Amino acid sequence: MEAFTTTRQIMYNRIRTLRKKEHFTQTEMAHRLQISRRTYANYERGVHAMPVEVLVVIADLFGTSLDYLTGRTEEL
Repeated sequence: MEAFTTTRQIMYNRIRTLRKKEHFTQTEMAHRLQISRRTYANYERGVHAMPVEVLVVIADLFGTSLDYLTGRTEEL
């Protein structure tokens, strides 16, 4: 279970970092994902697991891979 937690932490940290690098607010991200800001904030904080469909949209939005988001590679 610890490996799962670490993977989630890496993933949410990378998503937060990419969001901030692009100067997107959580509200802007939520709008792009067509979800509420509260839902997005809960995903980013790791309160709720992010659905794969949302992860795919985020990877596409930032031009990266799911492998990068989940920490399986360092290649952006």
